[in-house]
Amino acid sequence: MSFPKPIRYDIDTWLVMRTDPVLPKAAIQRLRGKDGSDRYLLIRWDIDPVRRALMGVYDTLEKANEMVLYDNGQHGPSGPPNGRTGAG
Repeated sequence: MSFPKPIRYDIDTWLVMRTDPVLPKAAIQRLRGKDGSDRYLLIRWDIDPVRRALMGVYDTLEKANEMVLYDNGQHGPSGPPNGRTGAG
């Protein structure tokens, strides 16, 4: 299954949309590691900054994007079946 590409917000930040058409499910921020390579921080997004949380660090933007799942449940329309559930 392929996920939609993240929306570029600025040079180092992307917004990831899934089930909700208005609010992002996650944000991905690129940082440079000590060795000079890029690292992509996956952040669970919430309108309340206190509820945002780091979900993982990945080597590629594509891998970080793949970790953000659709909501399969009773809280609105469900996205394509992904065989996994989670708050990513």
